[in-house]
Formats: sequence, C-alpha cells, structure tokens
Amino acid sequence: MTVELGRTIKYYRIKHNMTQAELADGICSIPHLSKIENSIYNANFGTAALLLERLGINIEEEYAQHTEIKQTLDSFIEAIQFADEEKAIEHYELLLDKETVIPRTNYRNTYHLYMMRYHLMNGNLNLAFKDWSIVDKNRSNLDTIEERFAELFYGIYLVEIGRLNEAKQLLLQLQNEEYAANFLFVREVAFIMSHCYTQLNEPEKAIIYAKEALYIFKQEDNYLRIAQSQMLLGINYTQLNMLEESFRVFKVLLRNTRLIGHKPLFFQATFNFGILLKKQAEYEQSHECFQQCTDYYKVGSKNYLYTRLANVDVLFSMNAETTFIRDILDEIIELSLHHAYERIELQARYFLYRLDSSDQLYHFLENELLPHFEQLEDATAFIPYAQELARWYQQNGQYEKANEYLQKYITKPQKRDLSMV
Repeated sequence: MTVELGRTIKYYRIKHNMTQAELADGICSIPHLSKIENSIYNANFGTAALLLERLGINIEEEYAQHTEIKQTLDSFIEAIQFADEEKAIEHYELLLDKETVIPRTNYRNTYHLYMMRYHLMNGNLNLAFKDWSIVDKNRSNLDTIEERFAELFYGIYLVEIGRLNEAKQLLLQLQNEEYAANFLFVREVAFIMSHCYTQLNEPEKAIIYAKEALYIFKQEDNYLRIAQSQMLLGINYTQLNMLEESFRVFKVLLRNTRLIGHKPLFFQATFNFGILLKKQAEYEQSHECFQQCTDYYKVGSKNYLYTRLANVDVLFSMNAETTFIRDILDEIIELSLHHAYERIELQARYFLYRLDSSDQLYHFLENELLPHFEQLEDATAFIPYAQELARWYQQNGQYEKANEYLQKYITKPQKRDLSMV
C-alpha cells in the first residue's frame, strides 16, 4: 500500500475549522482538494507538503508515522499467522497506542481486519464481531486484498460460532477464486477448511485439507501451525479408525510439543491421544491422559469439562466405582449450568441416567438430548443416542416408534468421538 494523505489533510483541515477554499488558496483548486481528501486523487508530494504546511503539519513526520503504522500492521498479521502470541501482543499494544491516528490513514480497514483475526486467535468472539461490524459497514471502501481478508476472517468466525455449512460455502468459494493463490492469506484457507470439515464430521475431506495445510506450513517453517495441522490429521485418522496412522501422528506431536514447551498444544495432543487409546480399549492409559489434562486445565473451562466428560466414558468401561463417577458428573453438571454450557450439561446428565439404569434415560433422550442435537450442524452427533432409543423401543415391542427414530436419525454409520480442535 502507498501512503495516501487525503484523509490526514481532511482531518486536520476540519480540526482547524478551515474551509476547503481557505486551505486550497494558492496551492490547488477546490475540486482538486476535494478529490484528494476523498482519495479520488493521491496528492503528489509537493502539493501534499504545501497543504500540510498550511495546517502546521510536517509532511516528513506524517509520512514516518504512516510508515510506522504499516510496518506494525505487517508484523502484527505475520505474528498471528505464525501463532506467535508474544509478538502478536506486542504489536497489538503498539497499534492501540496509534488508535487515534489510524482512522485518518488508509490503513483503518486493515487495522480492524487484523484486530478481528487477533481476537479470533484468542477466542474473543464478541470483540472479533465488533471489529467485523466496523469492516462490514465499510465493505464498499475495501480494496481487493482487504476484501479477501474480510471473507476469510468472517469464514473463521462462522466456524468458531458453529455455523459450519455457511462457513464451508464461503471458504470453498474463496479458495476457488482464480486470484486466491496470489494472496498471502491463502496459507490459512486449507487449515480452516480442515477445521470446518472436522467439526462437520467429514474426516475424509478434513484429512485432504489438513495435508494441504501441513505442506504449506512446512514450506514456510511455520512450526506451531505444522503441529496444529498434525493435530487435525490425528483427530480425523482416529475418526476413520486409521489407528496406526493416528498413533504415529500423536507420538510425534506429544514429543515435539513437550520439547518446545508449548503446554496448550501438548495437552490438546494428550487429550486427543486419550481418545485414540480409548478406541484401542487401552482404558488405563486413556484414563491417565485425561487425568493429566484435568490437572492442567482451569476448573470450569470448556476444556476441563470436556476432559472430565471423556474420562467418565472411560470410567464406565473400566467399571469404576459408581460413587466416584457420580461425584465427577455432579461437578460437571454444576459447572456447566454455571457457565451455560448446555451441551456438556446434557451429556453429563445422560451418563447420570445411565448410572442409575433407569427408564428415565429414554424419556430424557427423546425429550431433551435429541431435540438439542437436532440444532447442531454435525448431524452424526446424535446417531448413537437415537440408536439407543430405538433399541429401547424395540425391546418394549414398539417397533413403529423404533423405526421412526431409525429413519429420522440414522443417516450415517459412524459416530464422532469427542475431540479437542
């Protein structure tokens, strides 16, 4: 981007209560000044210098400030793309210090786009949407690169809030555009597509995109993104029962994330490795993985509750003490209600009904759990519960009711295991 000073000139003219005629007098025509201020023309250095001098502004200092903002923005998005949290925070704070200057530069839309991506990286969806709203109101003023960034970042936002099919269509369209490969951000599209397909429980497609992302990130030595792409591969290999491939991926991930001391990725890998071990009926080892994660994650956080819930499933397989399992479920339900994690709370109640071996379980499945899962875009999430309900109706001689649930819900044979993506 070149430095455009039209907005800066307009900002200071209005601040000094000057009319366009007063500012333009002896320097340029009023229509020419108007076009400069509205970025129709980019003023040449001499004209811009004279206009700013009349406003009491040194053009060299103004150019330096614009250049500094651009360099900080470039470094900011690079830190985000390399998942370099320390550098991202550093540049974030530098940009906040320039927040009053940025609106009068031609970097204002880029600023809000990069802030949106930063907040998405940190899981601050409300702040991300706030920046998106500002960008969306100014869509007609975005240049080509900014428009592509806007589409990608909004796609990421849609994935994060669970509007997966909408995100998928947007990202596919973005990837298929002829000029997409010419833009820097193309490196992220494959990774986000894999993330989206993972949550949609389409592991074959998720693996294709994860491999593409892995290749791209290896080309640029983007080590943390390499690990994140491998995580997606491991999760989806597990889902497809490609257990040897999954085991190999997670062993590499666990070693590398431990060596570099990246605890969030290490424990994410530990959790997903626990899921793999559960599939292999290695319940003791799976339980150990989940116990490690329980000790690491903050009590009440989603990851903590996911870990406790996964561990309950393993404890059932281990025929653990009923009172021990009940204590864990009571904690999950209490914390889920406090934080309004409805899905986790419902799944915990499901296990509680199983623990009690009561027919109330099937009324709960029919009237609460399945209606909740119907709202989700991952249509396979409720299949095992629907199968369980259908079997109960069959055992009670209500074959029509059983067939009704089988026809309504059983569309795919596979079940998606709980994973941490």
